[in-house]
Amino acid sequence: MTDLGITAGENYNDYVGPAEEYDFMGASQFRLLCTLGLRSKHKLLDFGCGSLRAGRLFLTYLDEGCYYGVDPNRWLIEDAIKFQVGQDLLRIKKPFFSYNDQFSLAEFETHFDFILAQSILTHTGIDLVRLCLQNFARYLKPDGLILATFLEGDYDTEGDSWEYPMCVTFRPSTIRQLAQDVGLVGISIPWFRPRQTWYVFAKDQDRLPTEAMFPYLHGAVLFDSMLGSSKK
Repeated sequence: MTDLGITAGENYNDYVGPAEEYDFMGASQFRLLCTLGLRSKHKLLDFGCGSLRAGRLFLTYLDEGCYYGVDPNRWLIEDAIKFQVGQDLLRIKKPFFSYNDQFSLAEFETHFDFILAQSILTHTGIDLVRLCLQNFARYLKPDGLILATFLEGDYDTEGDSWEYPMCVTFRPSTIRQLAQDVGLVGISIPWFRPRQTWYVFAKDQDRLPTEAMFPYLHGAVLFDSMLGSSKK
């Protein structure tokens, strides 16, 4: 999310992760949310939407006024619109964008069915994770879901700073406790994501996927040698 001086237009794909995974990462997020019940009428917050890696798919699918994106790097979103999305789709779908770097959602003045934070909390100290989950809980509908990735580890990264491009780790028990502290319950799911782990959070335990649903939550990709580990 922090601008490191990369040239706009030329590297907007590379900025948000390995270029060779750009298309897969966007498609994987879209598939995951649809598997968990996303429909075109739902309001989606794409937190850290960056170069609309996933947003370009959600924008096409969601109804008018249902896509909300947050990223402090305005140039990333503008380049994605210029080179991939186009102004015509924006006129039809009427998305909302916020360029703030304060982890704030207040300006949208709405609540969300789904909140997505892919590879965001892998770059924040524990205080920012706490702030982020607190804001997510505040603007999540009672039956909504939060999807976020974490880098699990044996220790917790302390502090309140943004660590991009460095990655930070948290113990699974800490992740669940941080969610509980803001009125959320959460579990990790087996959906394939290189290097990171997907977590699902909700306000009600009954809204979370059960282990019986895990066979539908693997995100395997067939006939692709680069993503062969997704089938394990």
